Amino acid sequence: MEHVKRLMMLAGLGTLLAAGPAAADLKLFPERQATCEGCHGEGGVSEMAEIPSLAGLPEYYALLQLVEFRDGNRDSPEMEATVEGMSNDDLKAAAAFVASFGPPPTQGPGDEALMARGAELSSQNGCGRCHGADYRGGQQMPALRNQRADYVEKALHDYKTERRIGERAAMVEIAANLSDEDIAALAHYFAHQP
Repeated sequence: MEHVKRLMMLAGLGTLLAAGPAAADLKLFPERQATCEGCHGEGGVSEMAEIPSLAGLPEYYALLQLVEFRDGNRDSPEMEATVEGMSNDDLKAAAAFVASFGPPPTQGPGDEALMARGAELSSQNGCGRCHGADYRGGQQMPALRNQRADYVEKALHDYKTERRIGERAAMVEIAANLSDEDIAALAHYFAHQP
């Protein structure tokens, strides 16, 4: 049933994106745009603990997540409040805004031992199969490259403890086998991609 619901939502998002901006009904996004940067940082580079950077996210992925928050399928009181009452056009404008950010800046070289362990864990768990060989994500996958380490750690812990499931059930299965040290190494590895 969850799979059917997911397919219907993806089909709806395709229609939503195809509709284009011709008859834009922007009710709330212009006034909430500052809220986006207030938390996720100017240019989509977060400086707040456990708040993801949005730089480098594809428009479709951003829209998918915004719809998930608006429809109550992702748990975040802050995001739910931000997108509450937003029209489809508001969400499309917000997703386009996110997609306008360039790639996230590199965070410098990482700790050699953590980078080696992170690379090993990424290979073992097939992170590149879904998130791309360069970890830049895709239409339905988030970018991991140069994402805040603390956010990646939080997300993996949320999957491990099944606080976050949604359409990413595979992540629950992967995270279940990771130790806290493994999670820290993976997060460090993704945060410090050259």
